[in-house]
Amino acid sequence: MQKKTIVAAVIASVLAGSLAAPVIAQSDNDRGAQMQDRRDGERRGHAGRERGGDRMAEFFELYDADGDGSITQDEIDSVRADRLAEFDADGDGQLTLEEYQALWLDAMRERMVDQFQRHDDDGDAVVTVEEFGEEFADIVARRDRNGDGVLNADDARNQRQRPAQEAPEAPEAETETE
Repeated sequence: MQKKTIVAAVIASVLAGSLAAPVIAQSDNDRGAQMQDRRDGERRGHAGRERGGDRMAEFFELYDADGDGSITQDEIDSVRADRLAEFDADGDGQLTLEEYQALWLDAMRERMVDQFQRHDDDGDAVVTVEEFGEEFADIVARRDRNGDGVLNADDARNQRQRPAQEAPEAPEAETETE
């Protein structure tokens, strides 16, 4: 009996973790976009939409099932179970990799569209090489902590220690005197 309880608990934990993954991924992606927004200032994406948005409002919209302005664990559990059932094509109460992939892609579609719009500066529904490369245009200059003109392990170690500095002038080449 105890073995069945342990197995059931492990399965429930794995399932809960896998159901949380798309929300966690969305949150991580949003944090990255918000950090980029802070670096870039108030940039806007396609059609002038502000990126980021109010994540807490979206959370309430999704999980406040009864609309009372508060979210209970039961509401979260119910929404998550309904979401799993929506993608459980064979109705067995669990998701295969293919079923989970459909759930994941559905959950990530909005983020993908947001990222596309973020790159599409002129709103013409096409991302050019220039638009796609803007964020990386001066990444070496921004991240080169030791001023050697390249990114390497030293820069990664020093990233948390100090901000990028202007690159020091290259030492003059020694000339032989005859």
